[in-house]
Amino acid sequence: MTDKQSPIEQAVLLAGGIGTRLRPLTYQRPKALLPVLNQPLISYELKLLGRFGVAEVILATAYQADKLRPALGDGGQWGVELRYVQESLPLGTAGAIKNVESLIAGPFFAFNGDLIMDVDLALMAEAHEQSGAEVTILLRQVPDISHFGLIQRDAEGFITAFVEKAAQDSTGQNTINAGVYIMSPRLLAYVPAGEPYSNETDLFPALLEQGVKLCGYLPHKQGYWRDVGRLETYLQVNQDLLAGKLPWLKLPAVELAEVGEDVQIQQPCCWDKGVVVESGAEVGPYVTLGEGVKIGEDARIEDCVVHPGASIGAGADLQSMVVAENEQVPAGHKQTQGVFCTYEQ
Repeated sequence: MTDKQSPIEQAVLLAGGIGTRLRPLTYQRPKALLPVLNQPLISYELKLLGRFGVAEVILATAYQADKLRPALGDGGQWGVELRYVQESLPLGTAGAIKNVESLIAGPFFAFNGDLIMDVDLALMAEAHEQSGAEVTILLRQVPDISHFGLIQRDAEGFITAFVEKAAQDSTGQNTINAGVYIMSPRLLAYVPAGEPYSNETDLFPALLEQGVKLCGYLPHKQGYWRDVGRLETYLQVNQDLLAGKLPWLKLPAVELAEVGEDVQIQQPCCWDKGVVVESGAEVGPYVTLGEGVKIGEDARIEDCVVHPGASIGAGADLQSMVVAENEQVPAGHKQTQGVFCTYEQ
C-alpha cells in the first residue's frame, strides 16, 4: 500500500555536526555516514522522506562535507533529489537553515540528521496546516526526559514552554522535542545570517516570547524513534533494526563470501558483501558485519557492529562492541562494551 503523500515537498537535513559523542567513530567519517545495518545513518531519513513524496532534500553540511556527495550521490536511490550546501563555519541548527534560505520555496520539513524513525509525515503536515501555526514540532513521550529537551503545551496543542534537560516534567506529559519540524520560511527573518544560532535554545524560545504560534504535534500512535547521537544509542539502533522494530525496513539478501567448517551463526544478523567467517567461529545474535570483514577461527562475536574492512583475530571474544573501520582485533583479544579503535584525531 502506498503511503499518503505529504503536501510539503521540500526538506532540510542538518548534517553538519561534528559527532563529538560518537568519537572515535566520527574521526574517520561524518556522523551522517556511520553505517547502520550497513547503510548510511542519514539514508533512513532520506528513505522516509521519499516515501511521503518529499521531492527535494537540502543537506546542510559542514564537518567532513566532502565525503557526503560521493557516498549519497543525487539521492535517486531513495526517491529524492539531493542538494548540498556547505557551511564555511559551524552555524548551529537554525543558522544552518538560514544558510540555505535562498533554496527554500515554501513550508518545509527540517530534520536533525541523526534520527531513525517511523512517523507519518503526511499526518504531521495535515496537523500543521490545520493548526495555523508557524512551526510544528514533532513530540514524543518518553519515560526519562533527562537527555532531551522538554516541551510543554496547552489543551489545544500549542506550545507554552521549552525546558532544557529537565529531570522531570511537572505536567506529567513527558513530551520531548523529537528533532523534526515543519517551518514557515518567514521565520528565517528572525535568524541572524552567518552566525551560530540554535533552533532549540535561541529561535524557538524567542518566537514563543514574541507570541508566534508554535504547535506541538504528538502522533496518536508512536512509531519507532531513536536519536543516534551517542555510542550506546548507535549500538542499540543496530539491535533494534535487526529485531524488526522499523516496519518499513527491508534488508537485501547477501551471501557470505566464505564460510569455514563448524561455523555457528545465531540470528538476527546481517552482513555486507565480501565477508569471510573462518572455521569454528560463533557469530550472533545481533551482529552486523560490514563489507570485507573477516572473522577468524574460533572467534566469538555477539551484539556487535563491525565496520567495513575490519578483521577479528582467531579466538577473539567480543560482546556489545563497535569495531571501527579497517581495524585489526588481535588474536585472543577479549572485550565487553566500548569501541575497538586505535586511530586518533
